[in-house]
Amino acid sequence: MNKETLRQKKRAAKKNGRALPVILYLAAVLVLIGIVYYVTLPPMNIHSGGFWTFVIFLGIVVTASYFVIGTITGKMFTETVRFPSGAIDFQTSMDGAKTKFPKIMGILGLAVVAFLIVGSIAGSRMFRAKTYSSLITVEEEDFSSGIAETEYVTDIALMDTASARIIGARTLGTLSDLVSQYQVSYNYTQIAMQNAAGESHPYKVAPLEYESFFKWVKNRQAGIPGYVKVDTVKFEAEFVRLTGDYIRYSPSAYFSKNLTRALRFAYPTAIFGSVCFEVDDAGHPYWVASTMKPNAGLFGAMDVDKVVTLDAVTGECAIYAPADSPDWIDIVYYGDLICRKYDWYGMLRGGYLNSAFSQVNCVVTTDDFGYKIIGNDVYIFTGVTSTASDEANVGFILANSRTGEYKFFSVAGAEEYSAMSAAEGSVQQYGYRASFPSLINVGGEATYIMVLKDASGIVKMYSMVNVKNYNIVVTSTTQDEVFRLYKAALAQNGTRIDTALAGESQETVLNEIVYVVVNGETVVYLKTDAGIFRTAFSEDLLFLEAGDRISMEIAGGEENGVRQAYSVKKGQ
Repeated sequence: MNKETLRQKKRAAKKNGRALPVILYLAAVLVLIGIVYYVTLPPMNIHSGGFWTFVIFLGIVVTASYFVIGTITGKMFTETVRFPSGAIDFQTSMDGAKTKFPKIMGILGLAVVAFLIVGSIAGSRMFRAKTYSSLITVEEEDFSSGIAETEYVTDIALMDTASARIIGARTLGTLSDLVSQYQVSYNYTQIAMQNAAGESHPYKVAPLEYESFFKWVKNRQAGIPGYVKVDTVKFEAEFVRLTGDYIRYSPSAYFSKNLTRALRFAYPTAIFGSVCFEVDDAGHPYWVASTMKPNAGLFGAMDVDKVVTLDAVTGECAIYAPADSPDWIDIVYYGDLICRKYDWYGMLRGGYLNSAFSQVNCVVTTDDFGYKIIGNDVYIFTGVTSTASDEANVGFILANSRTGEYKFFSVAGAEEYSAMSAAEGSVQQYGYRASFPSLINVGGEATYIMVLKDASGIVKMYSMVNVKNYNIVVTSTTQDEVFRLYKAALAQNGTRIDTALAGESQETVLNEIVYVVVNGETVVYLKTDAGIFRTAFSEDLLFLEAGDRISMEIAGGEENGVRQAYSVKKGQ
């Protein structure tokens, strides 16, 4: 063997010695990229910020790999690499000379940045104000005819999510076989579900979750045994234990049974918005996810595109257009999106310059929202206020969270937080805190109704506040009583209750008058020839005596033989 042959063998051995570290390094890089994708799960969609974050990460990894491989080999691919389509020459060197690869990566990086900037600007509200404001159509309705009058308040869902969490946790605490392995999800979903009588009824539902990775390992074969269902009218909770197969797909599960991962692998390009836990009318659990798409530029004016359902037990998926989604689905357009879209409408319908400077006729939603159940649908309710901080509403919106339809009611008055403060102030000696109110129609009067809770989150009282005049505020420990007191307060302030609520006018002879203090409120009972009546205290009643002839307006219906009277006056 001559010297030249030996030299060639040494060079080949040296080259092969460099090749193995390079191969191992490239394999490690590919594994790293795979792990990052598996963990972050970005959509493969140019309209997603997560996708571009992943692309930038890839660029950084590829560039770093180029220099690391160069260090390992002592040179950077000076050979010509041949592919079936031809040859590509990666001419590089370690002597500090300029190379093509860094230039290519630099150009690509600048191109990506430029694309993102241009795409973002093209979709900005400055240039696409009309697109943003036209995402919704708002139908204006009269409040007194558009919102059905409330004849009783015992069927109104007043429980907020914070109270549902407390009651739900207590319910799980009574189940000794589950409390050590699971916890109730923090995220409750407001739904309308048929009750035992076949009527639509408001509930909040939340699944159980694995407490930790090790609890998941222990229970993954069986799955999650059920979910908590809270009656938001009766303030009661129950644990619904599934029969047969349990919930296997959950945000707290791992690997292929993780909800986010299951959705991503089923729909690799989808941009998911809200993901809610819901149950159909038969009580079967599902995950309902809204997919989003931009309507302006690269990222602007995001709105719901499709609805995806994932069976929480089997993992089976289905996708629908919002208009074609099953009736049992309640949350397609989630509350934050509904408020955001109305804000775009309220601020940008007069153009971007108007929204930025003069702000003529610009309105926005208030800082929070509540839920109303109307028929079989869940509606998002929130006030609408001017851009000035005047603590007053110009009206309210009701938006169907399944269909995305908006209705606006022009009712000027106190915004929700002012009403909450008024309710809290009426019982300030107790330090109770008001929940976000619901909106009802009492005799044509827009009215807030809410609960008052103590420091531990337990409901202690109920309050009703008039929207137009939040000095009309009443509180009581029961819903029936607060409703009676509120109607009496309306009558005393000159608001005549409509016939549907007032029932009739009556003249009779007063036999006895009795004053009773209930929870700090004076309630007056009138014993007459026509029966016993209840009314709120007013100074005029002090001048009534037994034997006087009185006239009054009477509510339809009675409770325990006692009817509600309003506007009690001495007859002629």
